[in-house]
Amino acid sequence: MDLDQIIKRIYEVHRQNRTTEILLIIGTSALFLCGITCFVVAIIKQEFAWGAPPLITTGLLYYPLKEIKELRRKNIALATAPALISQLPKAKAAEEIQKLLQNLFGNND
Repeated sequence: MDLDQIIKRIYEVHRQNRTTEILLIIGTSALFLCGITCFVVAIIKQEFAWGAPPLITTGLLYYPLKEIKELRRKNIALATAPALISQLPKAKAAEEIQKLLQNLFGNND
């Protein structure tokens, strides 16, 4: 596999990550809107039991926000990698790609 193919694959992964990021943002927004709606209903109806769901939905926002942060970190690394790696000799480029993958996805030992 030559360097051009590797760079094309990096761009493809970057595009897939962007799609996943958008879906997570939409889901996070939906959870947030549900929480706000319940909170407003609790205030209007003065039924304070409706105040509990916003606490739950806010707690559920932790995972999607964490995933969005991780995807953005990976996207930055994947977006800058081709420009940096293309300037290196092929042997060094392959070594740097391995380091990048290890850094992004960890060691599966």
